[in-house]
Amino acid sequence: MAEELRDLRAKITIQTDASLDAHSRVTGRDRTEIAREILHRWALEQVAIATLLDARLRAEGIDATDEGIPGSNRR
Repeated sequence: MAEELRDLRAKITIQTDASLDAHSRVTGRDRTEIAREILHRWALEQVAIATLLDARLRAEGIDATDEGIPGSNRR
């Protein structure tokens, strides 16, 4: 089953546009597919970082899962 996709519209720099265009021409892949893959890789890195940070803080006795959430009083 394919992952659900969400719409994103964003302005990008000239350098980013040129890079996407060049990569697309060389590989024959669609620019949106390339951008989606790059953003997905970045998102997976962020999940990995957050998971490791949470584990590290828990090892120090700190539960920061709801830190900064307005109305949270689980401390």
